[in-house]
Amino acid sequence: MSLLTSLLRLEAARTETAQDASHLRHFHLSDQPLVFLPLNRSGTEATPLAVMYGDDPAHPHLLVAPPSGRPTRFLEELADGVLTYLDSFQHTENLPAKGKKPARQRHTHAPQLLVANHKSITYVERMGRALRFTDPPQDADPARSVGRLGQWLTFFAEHAEQPGSAFLLALTDLLTTHWITGQSRLEDEHLAALLAWIDPPPGTTGLRAALDAEDPNLHRPAGPATDPSFDSLELDPLLAAYDNAAKEGNNAAMARYTTRLHDLLNTYLSPTWNHAWHALALLRTLPETPDTQRRWAADRDRFTTYRTYLATDGRPQPINDGPVSAARRLARLEHAQGAFDAHRALEDPFFMAERRTTGEAIAGTVTDVDAHHTILSAKDRPLLRPRFTLHTTDPVRLDIGHLLAGPRNPRVHLTVRAITPRDNGTDLLLEVTTLTGTVAKPRTDSVPATGDHLDLTFAPEFFRQPPFPSRENTPWTHGGPQHDHPATPLEATEEAQA
Repeated sequence: MSLLTSLLRLEAARTETAQDASHLRHFHLSDQPLVFLPLNRSGTEATPLAVMYGDDPAHPHLLVAPPSGRPTRFLEELADGVLTYLDSFQHTENLPAKGKKPARQRHTHAPQLLVANHKSITYVERMGRALRFTDPPQDADPARSVGRLGQWLTFFAEHAEQPGSAFLLALTDLLTTHWITGQSRLEDEHLAALLAWIDPPPGTTGLRAALDAEDPNLHRPAGPATDPSFDSLELDPLLAAYDNAAKEGNNAAMARYTTRLHDLLNTYLSPTWNHAWHALALLRTLPETPDTQRRWAADRDRFTTYRTYLATDGRPQPINDGPVSAARRLARLEHAQGAFDAHRALEDPFFMAERRTTGEAIAGTVTDVDAHHTILSAKDRPLLRPRFTLHTTDPVRLDIGHLLAGPRNPRVHLTVRAITPRDNGTDLLLEVTTLTGTVAKPRTDSVPATGDHLDLTFAPEFFRQPPFPSRENTPWTHGGPQHDHPATPLEATEEAQA
């Protein structure tokens, strides 16, 4: 938690009102997302008790696992419902070749799953891991099977770790990016209480509304785990009564208890369903940042690639990553996080201010400018590289060679050439390395004037993934190919994209 976030949390606690943190949205919200609310049976991992899902707020679908026995039918119905939603995204566009990217097709839209809180993302990952190796019946279509559902859930969960990806989002994470409450982060995971802070009923404060929302008799936790009091007072007695009826062979009583269980879980999940769509409506009032569409386009590329892979090969994701793929994935996530944070700072004044408190951004005044500074190229030709000095009193955690940019024109990149402590602050010698023009025709708009105030942070382009050897050039001791283990089509595609 940054200093700025801590101050806003204290202010929210003092005023009993949530504080605005950002007026811009950094994640794309689909026009037709799938709200997915899983509810887990206590004491078991990835064994669902019920799932409420759908893309229409007025018509949720509720599936309830049987009180006893294998949930085969439940999972088949869930697979049919979710895969029907995924199959609705069919329209593609043709993209011409650009740079190193060949001409290709890409879906114009992609699916998006919204869950109540961050723990539900972990649950989706566990559910995908538990289901993706399920073999379909002999006469079943593998493309509509429970195993295929597990593969897609794993796909969404893996991309939830990708900074900036919008495939699978937790509503509590999105809300706390824009509003800071006076309660703890753990309490912010309760969707009803969080919304009460952000949008309390007229005539009351966020704190008082949140205290009412925490009453388990009025608002159950958003899942995926059930409330302990609900388990002991309502759910467990009903399941015990069903078990007794099953032992006695009383089919009428079993049917009656099954209906009661469905009604009970519908009552439990319906408030969270309504809260989810309320949260989505609040988030839609915030304008998207420009870079959001670029990241969503990358998501649509990934969706297209994975759908093509399923159609041509279709093997499930491995239980564990190999050494090469694990190293690639870790490097990709680290550099994507740095680039995503830099983009947010360049587009959002709040994030820029927050990064100044952590030393990842600086603000200062230009004290000296050399607009005609040149260097020699490898061919001994002069290249225009204007330099200027920026004096800042912010904490500086930069090194020589770091690449910076500012919100005034993020395409103008500045390289740190010298760092000198001076006058209770620091002087930074910065060199303009892009959009400089030529010696004969310089671009003056890329060079600040003496006295200008600048906000700077790392340029997103600074975070580039290091090169990795190809799979064929990696020794088998480190995950390279063996004669009987060729690369899968998906591995080959990921290597080409990297």
